[in-house]
Amino acid sequence: MDGRQGTHMDWDHLRTFEAVARLGSVTAAAKALGVSQSTASRHLARLEESAGSPLFVRSAPLGLTERGASVLAAMRPMLDAALAAEAALEDTPELRGEVTITSTSELVRWELVPRLARFHVAYPNLRLRLLADNRVASLAAGDADVAIRMVRPSRGELIARRWRTITHGYFAARGLELHDAVPWLGLAGSLAEIPEQRHAARAFAGRPPRLLVEDVEALGLAVAAGLGVAILARELAPRLGDLVEVAPRDIGVEDPASIPARDIWIVVHRSRQRLPRVRAVTRWLAGQTR
Repeated sequence: MDGRQGTHMDWDHLRTFEAVARLGSVTAAAKALGVSQSTASRHLARLEESAGSPLFVRSAPLGLTERGASVLAAMRPMLDAALAAEAALEDTPELRGEVTITSTSELVRWELVPRLARFHVAYPNLRLRLLADNRVASLAAGDADVAIRMVRPSRGELIARRWRTITHGYFAARGLELHDAVPWLGLAGSLAEIPEQRHAARAFAGRPPRLLVEDVEALGLAVAAGLGVAILARELAPRLGDLVEVAPRDIGVEDPASIPARDIWIVVHRSRQRLPRVRAVTRWLAGQTR
């Protein structure tokens, strides 16, 4: 024997490496894996020692070296096999555990919560955690298992399925006097750039809004209170009061261009999509189209 030891690749080190490559930082990888930052750093150092060369370019975010990219490509089948094994172990007649769903506060309150009783009849041993947030939670970082998003993701290893399509109209409180200078209400903050708000800004160009809020439900309630007109989803408007859809010409909108419809997407990370408890939740969601 020549006295050399074979290279030993610890699975925990490889999992840490994959998470750092995916998330771009040791801190984020440690959080996603549920380990300390020092543990994640140690895993990475030992793997690079085994590889005999750096696997990352120390930048922000961390980038892969050529050797690192080769290692990631080589370990991908191993990762997929491990996830398949985890799914097989979990695939029991009575699914257990927790699944986290993130969505906007309006969709959580108006669409998900009223249907939870039926979910728990079908899956009595599964526990749901609902995160109501207008921000985009990171599926890759493990903040959630499933996201219901208003925009289809275009980057990352995310799998998206169209859930439903919502349409919009101009709404006012019944009895509000309509005229060419009627006040309009809109959205601010994280919702300022959504298609409906951009359409409203164009439609009411030259007329500053009376009120901007960072919550679609609050916008609808302001309309119901008679403060002005606003673009609202046709499914949401009837739940918020005695609202009526009004014609653009009656509120001084000269360009009657159609308000863009919006697709809503069920999104999962590819690393989670095959887990039985996650599949069960996405199947249930897919059936909740009305």
